[in-house]
Amino acid sequence: MVAFFVILTIIGFILVDSFVQWAEARQGRALKRTAPRPELVPALALETISVPAGLFLDEGHTWIRLEPSGRTLIGMDEFARRAIGRMDAVELPNVGSVVRRGDPLFAVMQNGRRAVFRAPLTGVVSAVNENLARLPETGRTDPYEEGWVCALKPKDLAAHLRHLFVAEEARAWLRWEIERFKEFLTLRPMPQPALGQVLQDGGQWAEGILEMLDETSWEEFARTFLRSPRSSAE
Repeated sequence: MVAFFVILTIIGFILVDSFVQWAEARQGRALKRTAPRPELVPALALETISVPAGLFLDEGHTWIRLEPSGRTLIGMDEFARRAIGRMDAVELPNVGSVVRRGDPLFAVMQNGRRAVFRAPLTGVVSAVNENLARLPETGRTDPYEEGWVCALKPKDLAAHLRHLFVAEEARAWLRWEIERFKEFLTLRPMPQPALGQVLQDGGQWAEGILEMLDETSWEEFARTFLRSPRSSAE
């Protein structure tokens, strides 16, 4: 009789252990199914960056569109937009303010950090995109249309246009900027060592990589890529 109860006890332990293993395996499968997958974002390659026809680019990474009405629209180009990533706020210029080429024109805010974009032309600010101030992510999703920042009534337009890039020249310049940015990133401390190794091996980086870098890297990016444009006197 005692032997019978011993056998029943052993069988009971086996059944309990089997149930525990089954429950743990089921929980593991559930976690595997529900675990968030890493977001796939496009790399910053020339093939993924568009330059609409007729658009001028400035070396401070602003774009310029000349409209039939005579006004000139200005915004942040797609290179800067993809490098910066998330936009928490956009500081617009004041309507009626006079700006000279190279003056601070607008700024993008992210996590308390500020990237200043400089005026590619001299003129008077005639309008600003209030919708961009309300919905700053518009500048990220549609930089060349809904993401325009301000309109300028330009002065000495012909003289300034000589220093802007357009058509194939714009694409060639962006190709150069992308290579410079790759080199810039390899010299910055990376939050993930594997990410730095990918860059050193010639790989491409994810959109919004500046979100992951430190304050010093952010400031160095602004000094290196959002620099003051050449004056029309050069």
